[in-house]
Amino acid sequence: MQEHDLLATSWTWAGDEPLRERVAAVGAAGFAGLSMSLDDLHEVRATIGFSVLRRMLDDAGIVWVQVGPLDHWWTCTSHTTDDLADHGVVLEAAASLSAWQVIVRADSTLPGISPAAMVDDWNRLATQAASVGAGLVLEPEPWSNLPTIERAARFVAAAGHPNGGLLLDAMHVLRSGSTLASVRQGVVPSALAAVELSDGLLHTPAGMTLAEEARTARYLPGAGAWDLPGLIRVVRELGFDEPWGVEVRTPAHRARPIRDALRTAAAATRAVLDAADAYGGPAAPAMPTTLAPTSAVDFEPHHSARRRDAGTGAPA
Repeated sequence: MQEHDLLATSWTWAGDEPLRERVAAVGAAGFAGLSMSLDDLHEVRATIGFSVLRRMLDDAGIVWVQVGPLDHWWTCTSHTTDDLADHGVVLEAAASLSAWQVIVRADSTLPGISPAAMVDDWNRLATQAASVGAGLVLEPEPWSNLPTIERAARFVAAAGHPNGGLLLDAMHVLRSGSTLASVRQGVVPSALAAVELSDGLLHTPAGMTLAEEARTARYLPGAGAWDLPGLIRVVRELGFDEPWGVEVRTPAHRARPIRDALRTAAAATRAVLDAADAYGGPAAPAMPTTLAPTSAVDFEPHHSARRRDAGTGAPA
């Protein structure tokens, strides 16, 4: 099977342990990348500084770094000082950490802004991200003004900035009503910049909103009902390959020791990627068809009889 670079999203490696311990656990579990949440970025800036964090990442073998997701990056009257601080820390972190990507969300407020009114701000932010060496990546969510990956793809294409791309989140895509066929047909290959894998139930649990499911019921890849190997094959057809984001958000995952939780997440994701790799390859060898005992009860009497026959000279 192929080797794959994995990236632990911020919720996958979240915890109460010190940042240094959590970063080391990400690397020890075999991840080659991670995403940094705004909370972690603000903490780092106020305490150890980004240069120290970069050395931590190097020591852990982390080569892919995402920062964000950033909200309220478009022009609106509801901007706060916190929004401006988030904007600043994301760009500073991207520059200092040599980040691969800056992640942003669409508008989830009500009634919400028209996507057409966000284009100029998108292009401006894409230029700012490019100036610090990072790509700008939009994560569409079912409860936002860009609820599907197909609509988000049209937004990115219409904006036309060469540094703008899309993040395809398995949970968001499959819960928004998209299918593997609609993703294949509706996403421009050059726009797909990042992928996050998780698993889930066939339907959102009763009494739970989509947003609540996203926060508490993103299962280990391969532990749910979704066709993740099929989704992986589709995004590969669209030209994406590496690193594969891993987004696990369940109470059980959070309750485990972080090193164990991350090793399990990495192993589960690699198994799903192996299944996608094996598709279309040679079939597995057939199982042996010779008769074999099914239990000790079946086996022992015949075995004992042969020994008795051998001792008496009786015919077999």
